[in-house]
Amino acid sequence: MATEILVNDGGAPARILPFTAGSTVTAGYAVNINSTDSEVDHVATSGSLALGYAFTAATSGNTCNVITGHGVMLNVFASGANIGVGTNLGTSTQDGALCAMPATADGNANTLAIALESGTASAALLKVLTR
Repeated sequence: MATEILVNDGGAPARILPFTAGSTVTAGYAVNINSTDSEVDHVATSGSLALGYAFTAATSGNTCNVITGHGVMLNVFASGANIGVGTNLGTSTQDGALCAMPATADGNANTLAIALESGTASAALLKVLTR
């Protein structure tokens, strides 16, 4: 059974766009575009902004559908027992899994989503609202 990533776009301007995967990409992880080959990979740098979230899984060289938009409710991978409802989430170094962002100007600037559920210590799907 496929992972249900899109929960509800609420009429928000969500877009699902096709990109070429530069590596194996798992649905539900934050992705960015590689500046050298223009292909998408899991975000692997803490604090990096994401292009969107992998809507479908893909292997290198194949099409990876990426969902983008603000105000879209998604199930995405996040990790951290410190994630509670309303926590600002950003990228971590866990290959695209979101984590809690510090309550600082810099942390808030890099917020990609807001948690709508509490998180767990290991990466698991978590309902979020994208920013």
